[in-house]
Amino acid sequence: MNQAASKYLTVGVILLLLLNTGLIIFLVADRMRSHSTNKYTRADVATQMAKELKMSDAQRQQHLTYRENYYKETRPLYDSIRKTRVVLFSAVGNSVQADSLLTQCNEKINDWQNTINTLTVAYLQRVRNILDTTQQKGFDQFILRMMQRSRRDSSKGK
Repeated sequence: MNQAASKYLTVGVILLLLLNTGLIIFLVADRMRSHSTNKYTRADVATQMAKELKMSDAQRQQHLTYRENYYKETRPLYDSIRKTRVVLFSAVGNSVQADSLLTQCNEKINDWQNTINTLTVAYLQRVRNILDTTQQKGFDQFILRMMQRSRRDSSKGK
């Protein structure tokens, strides 16, 4: 190999090393930046609803009261469902016990879920009743949108 070719080869290798080093620094810095800040924070649903429906301060306060009471009633039910599912799925290895446990746990979970559904409908009806007729139409659309968000239709496949 002649002298000029080895100089070009050396310069090329050094440039590639510098380029790779710069790329690594860029990727690491970008990764740190993306993890340090949350670019998108979803707005609170109650705030978003109040804004969209142009709720008065009294309506907002009444809605927040209803909402707090709703969560006070439903949180323990969701906790019970979660705990019951843990018991159910931890018994998967024991096939003798699993069948009877499955029946019991499903009945409990179904009862709690029915109660949650009843409380949810009652909560939504109470909130709807504090709104005027134009707000009620917007509320109905808002609720449908919230129920359908990020839900895929299972009939459409992936």
